[in-house]
Amino acid sequence: MYSQPWNKITRSFRQYHRLAAVVAAVAVACAPMPSTSVSPKRDALMTLRTHIDSLIERPDFRTAEWAILAVDPASSDTLYAHNAARLMVPASNMKIITSSVALAQLGGDFRFTTTFSARGTISNGVLNGDLVVTGRGDPTLSDHIRGSARAAMDTLADSIIAHGIRSITGHIYSGADNFPGAHVGEGWNWDDLDQTYGAGVDELLFNEGVGRVVVHTANGDSLVKSAPAADPTADYLSELASALKSRGVRIDVGVFESVVPNDGVRLDTLFVTHSIPIRAILPYFLKPSQNQIGEVLIRAIGLERTGVGTADSGIAVASRQLHAWGIPRDGYELHDGSGMARADLISPETIVSVLSRMQFSPDFAAFYNALPVAGVDGTIAQRMRGTRAQGNAHAKTGSLQWVRSLSGYVTDDDGKRIVFSILANKWTTPSSVVTATADSIAATLASYRKQ
Repeated sequence: MYSQPWNKITRSFRQYHRLAAVVAAVAVACAPMPSTSVSPKRDALMTLRTHIDSLIERPDFRTAEWAILAVDPASSDTLYAHNAARLMVPASNMKIITSSVALAQLGGDFRFTTTFSARGTISNGVLNGDLVVTGRGDPTLSDHIRGSARAAMDTLADSIIAHGIRSITGHIYSGADNFPGAHVGEGWNWDDLDQTYGAGVDELLFNEGVGRVVVHTANGDSLVKSAPAADPTADYLSELASALKSRGVRIDVGVFESVVPNDGVRLDTLFVTHSIPIRAILPYFLKPSQNQIGEVLIRAIGLERTGVGTADSGIAVASRQLHAWGIPRDGYELHDGSGMARADLISPETIVSVLSRMQFSPDFAAFYNALPVAGVDGTIAQRMRGTRAQGNAHAKTGSLQWVRSLSGYVTDDDGKRIVFSILANKWTTPSSVVTATADSIAATLASYRKQ
């Protein structure tokens, strides 16, 4: 599910606006008076830099680490830089890298396929053999994308029946272990693994890897709750079996929790489903900061480009793409596709370089519009309201304990697009103050005018 529960991301908006007001007041108080000894352009830039300095040099940020870069890519001017080359824990700003590499390597038109096959003969409505489902990571069979994951699964069951199957004498198998290895990201905190936002992924994925768990209470009642599925592929196949049975299809054996045996028995394709294209998936990934799509994408990059659907393979491809974009190898350390891993390290220079490169992508419009919009939608729907950044800044957030990030694009008062990255780690002040400060920096950039 999403990066963190909403109350961990947004806190109290009332408290946030009070803190934002304090930050803004401090910034105004610390801003220098215009100097008559320099040009108006230089004076505006000095004022901008002094203003941002005043925001991050507050006494209660004495122990905090800030790394910030803001550039005008059209002129290659650096508007503001502070520790721009420093490696920082990015949290969900990692999703900027994952989505950008996915568009570059797979293309915006790429669609995930799922193949349904019969392993045996079909006669008089009976499949004398096994039903085999071969997945390649389609993350779209979910409530958030399809409206109802179960209704979408019912549609798949109807398609199987439409191919003349009313009874299955054998098993329901997975056709291939296309995402081998661990279901979760490397370096994820153990206490995230029982949360829905920490669910794992596999080549077959139902409802973002979140399954149903029956909990028996002390008074004898039974409750059904959502929890990460222990085996996402087995959960998908179980949901498919349930959908078939609810339609009267007889299944003699049931789900077999391993890949179909490679014993030479032919698989006859019944039908193949295709997901919506990646460009249409991105808003469901970036706006709510959905972790499982990130983990699917990094594995899919590996599968499609190397034949091995592991996160390590995808990260190797991502590293080659970053190198092709001219980004130094010491500017990042990647371990997953979502940013849940605290071992992920990225510098503002790397993020700004990727965001700048994306402006030349044929899929830039899809990428840009998939980012959360300040005061409008996504994880910044309630942030930066009443500022020049509202409806203007398109930016990705990141949130872990002692980690906040905000990176993206904002159009300044001259009508020029600024690319920026604001990363904060290791503070002792309330996290909402850090969030308000990042928002004030973005709003300052939106108000910047050279002359």
